[in-house]
Amino acid sequence: MDPHEERTVKAFIIRVKRPRYLLCLNDQSKRRKKLDKLNYCADLDPRFVEWLPKHADVVSMLREAGSPEDVHVISFAQEIDGKTLPLDDAVHQTEMCGWGTILSFVPGRLAYFYDEYGHRHAILKR
Repeated sequence: MDPHEERTVKAFIIRVKRPRYLLCLNDQSKRRKKLDKLNYCADLDPRFVEWLPKHADVVSMLREAGSPEDVHVISFAQEIDGKTLPLDDAVHQTEMCGWGTILSFVPGRLAYFYDEYGHRHAILKR
């Protein structure tokens, strides 16, 4: 399993759901179905979620929070899922695709969540 994905799930998904996420993300036949849950995700650990206003300057906020330039993408959008992208591109493509996505910046420490069409988005930080 990708270390970004494993550490991100262990840090930001509620404890009871973690084993299933880890199992499904590591199994290509189950991955897509599990990633569909990101579209309206209720599985984030609320202790580490900072919900953002609709038109927040996400890239600036992430840079201020310590994001490196390379981002690992976990997404229902197949065209970006599993890729490592530059921060600006990752946020832009996430918004353009419009599907549930977690961008992992510092594994287990800093991530960004975007649900379907950006109805909700948040910085995940420990």
